[in-house]
Amino acid sequence: MQKSDVCILGGGLVGGVMALALAKQGITSTVIDIETPENLLNQKLDGRTTAVNLASAQFFQTIDLWDKMASHAARIDFIKVYEGNQPWSIQFDHRDLGSAPMGYIVENRFIRQAIFDAALTHPHINWQAPTKVLAKKISSSKAIVYLDHGLEIHTPLLISAEGRHSLSRDEAGIKKKQFTYDQKGLVFSLYHEKPHHNVAWEVFHPSGPLAFLPMKDSEDGRHRSGVVWTLPTAEADTWTAAVADAIASQLEHLFPHLGKMELFTQVWSYPLIAQMVDRFIDDRFVIIGDAAHVCHPVAGQGVNVGWRDAEALTQIITENKKLGLDLGNMTALKRYQRSRRFDTYSIFAMTDGMVRLYSNDSKILKPIRSMGLGVVNKIPPLKRFFMKRAMGLSDSRPS
Repeated sequence: MQKSDVCILGGGLVGGVMALALAKQGITSTVIDIETPENLLNQKLDGRTTAVNLASAQFFQTIDLWDKMASHAARIDFIKVYEGNQPWSIQFDHRDLGSAPMGYIVENRFIRQAIFDAALTHPHINWQAPTKVLAKKISSSKAIVYLDHGLEIHTPLLISAEGRHSLSRDEAGIKKKQFTYDQKGLVFSLYHEKPHHNVAWEVFHPSGPLAFLPMKDSEDGRHRSGVVWTLPTAEADTWTAAVADAIASQLEHLFPHLGKMELFTQVWSYPLIAQMVDRFIDDRFVIIGDAAHVCHPVAGQGVNVGWRDAEALTQIITENKKLGLDLGNMTALKRYQRSRRFDTYSIFAMTDGMVRLYSNDSKILKPIRSMGLGVVNKIPPLKRFFMKRAMGLSDSRPS
């Protein structure tokens, strides 16, 4: 039997950061994951990149994580958005808000490596992997987690960072509502002839958005970007089966700004959904990250919202610890739930609205789309609002 201030189910990008944020405050955690760190670092399993917005990077600095990945991070200094061949476009320039970048693009493997380098030897983190949860028992005073290798974890608070398919969330009776788009996201990385100049591009086509995310140049100086290509399911399946040269040729046609292209990773395909829950908490139980909310990747916000969950929950748990209160008390969990509702729901509404507005060929919506881009570009306060939202610098961020 082992005691822990909290027990975190899931050692991914959100669960690992949660453990490190708590450890920085002297709070112990046990992290349980079905996969070994070595498996999670396998690029063949996850070769994706993540847009780490400025707020997330600042959060990582406070928990001594950012320096472990900074050398692999490419700045996002500009974001350019346009619709197909239309003249209307928006350009967000980081200099409008200061010298800091709007965010960074980092390969997932480097984020994971940074988390593992910091967490696996940390005295306040007990990393249990690979292992499965056989059963859980929650009483008025504590939660007990039974693992398949015989260990029992006793804790006042259980945190699920298990992702969108969280079994613990479902077992707690937390209801979810799922929205489907009949779209898949094709994710891969490529070399390109021309430099990206630290610009992230989002191009809206009737079939779905196409995003180019600036990566660090390769060691031999080749220019690189990550790509998220959203397509209707049937069309996505066709391109997933296509040869790399055919994909590169099609992207050169759709997006000529970067010149000749060459894929250097495989193509991963993910069904795109949005998912919300009716509540984030239960007795001695709280959900964070994709277990609590999944949004369309159109705005690149997904995991950043999960990191804001971790930041907010850490703040509340730390306050309870300092006051000598029960870390799993329902009053505190309700505070967390209230603090995160608006942010998660507003991100869902924004991304869902963007997809439904732009992923179609409606003649009725076309002038509305064009006018919307033009209006945002011409009204500086509105433009700054959207910039701050993209950077994670909103009022909903924990202070």
